[in-house]
Amino acid sequence: MEQILLARQPIVDASLEIVGYELLFRSNDPAAGPILDGDKATSVVLLNAFTEKSIQEVTSGHLAFVNFTEQLLMEPPPFPKDLLVIEILESVESTKEVCEAVARLAKRGYTIALDDYDLHSKQEVLLEYASIVKLEFPAIQKGAFKGLVDKIRKRKKVRLLAEKIETHDDFEFCLNNGCELFQGYFFSKPEIVTGRKMPQSKLAVLRLIAMVQNPDASFDQIVKTIASDPPLSVKLLQLINSISFRRPQPIDSIHKAAVLLGLEQLRAWVMLLALSGIEDKPKALIVIALIRARMCEQIAATIEPDKRDTYFTIGLFSTLDAFFDRTIEEILSKLPLSTMVIDALLRGEGKAGLALITVRLYERCDMQNIPWAQLEELGLNGPAISKLYRDSIVWADERSSLKT
Repeated sequence: MEQILLARQPIVDASLEIVGYELLFRSNDPAAGPILDGDKATSVVLLNAFTEKSIQEVTSGHLAFVNFTEQLLMEPPPFPKDLLVIEILESVESTKEVCEAVARLAKRGYTIALDDYDLHSKQEVLLEYASIVKLEFPAIQKGAFKGLVDKIRKRKKVRLLAEKIETHDDFEFCLNNGCELFQGYFFSKPEIVTGRKMPQSKLAVLRLIAMVQNPDASFDQIVKTIASDPPLSVKLLQLINSISFRRPQPIDSIHKAAVLLGLEQLRAWVMLLALSGIEDKPKALIVIALIRARMCEQIAATIEPDKRDTYFTIGLFSTLDAFFDRTIEEILSKLPLSTMVIDALLRGEGKAGLALITVRLYERCDMQNIPWAQLEELGLNGPAISKLYRDSIVWADERSSLKT
């Protein structure tokens, strides 16, 4: 039976603050191809997002960008207009009927976005109703990009969204050429500059991580290190007293917090809280780190229950290159880690490697390349992985507020 899966891709502004997510539909049936019937796809996305889980949970309270086909424009589902952005696919013909349908939606207060707009777009007639225009950056030659931006702006003042942005250079180019919104995973990749020294603030964080991950470090040594860092101590106490830990009495000391968490969880959370203090990295990266860590941990609950803490750490470590703007190999060479962790992070080996590969592919909505057969042998199918992803989103959203 075909399994319908839902993922999301972040959309950020020029300050790298999250403004919304595009909701993406995929099937994990290899015989079905990457995308099934468009009307069915969008209907499933909408139903999953607005009914099975509240839209606030799926998008963490941000805008939901959803692809609409011609049929759905004619017969739109009755969903709220304050969070839904209707993306009109480039394949939709701008017929009289379509224009009238889009005009009705715009009049009702829906935000209209035109998808994959280019110099030869057939959607030009729909610009009148659009608030957002999406430009598929890789498909537009850099020499023609500014001309397209100017052409659109002459017709109407809209917000320009550059999509499929994969590097910081892409982001800088589009930002300097008039785009205000950006879609892609460029902020979760390292911006490596050969020969550049690591800032002292990041060196301090890396030293702290190395210290708490050192298997020879005692519990008391780790607690003493945390207590000597006031900002880190405050964040740890915020964490332990948050509603998610549900303590009947407030925890008012670092030692008590450490005892409650246990050594392995303490190491993972200290690392995360330290990373959250890196000022030049966006909240979106913290959210990705949290989702990866939680999802890896939840996969471990099924395939290796006694190693859940290690899987959580592996999920967190998978974002270290982006936090420190260094290759993951260079960073791991400075940390005292087990062979299991290194094999999972560098080579995707072992069950932990399988979990991390699955999380990364699901995050990018690359359902066709997820090793479903291996997962099913271990007791995990598409719906189970999809549920873990959505639960991890909610869990991560609750904890990302710890970044101050």
